[in-house]
Amino acid sequence: MAARKRAANRYYSGPPSDHFDGTLFFNPDGKPPGRFADLLKWQLGGERAKWPAANPSPFHQARPDERVDSGALRLTMVGHSSLLIQTAGLNILTDPVWSQRVSPLSFAGPKRVNAPGIAFSQLPPIDRRHYRRRRARHAAQRA
Repeated sequence: MAARKRAANRYYSGPPSDHFDGTLFFNPDGKPPGRFADLLKWQLGGERAKWPAANPSPFHQARPDERVDSGALRLTMVGHSSLLIQTAGLNILTDPVWSQRVSPLSFAGPKRVNAPGIAFSQLPPIDRRHYRRRRARHAAQRA
């Protein structure tokens, strides 16, 4: 059987490095992916850790200013990859998730174990929303 030629990376074109071979990114010290049977064993065989019912943050929820003007920059962590970015009079929210689960289905997916870093009622007026993943948009629309 003839070897297949690797397709170029359509998202990045750059020089090879210690973690990029010119086509694929990889973890130099990592181990290769396991077999599908190993995944099933981990999922169904009782080897995975139990998801905690709660893991409250030691920090109080933030109460951001309505606007941050001039050259100032303020970042407030909401949770996971959700951030409130305030700069130049703009409020930008990335990957907004206030729902109990990050999933298009309300009964499936990882369940929130601590409150968001900002209560929804304390959000300042939002000028822009930025979604990096499709599922966050679904969860945000449900919230």
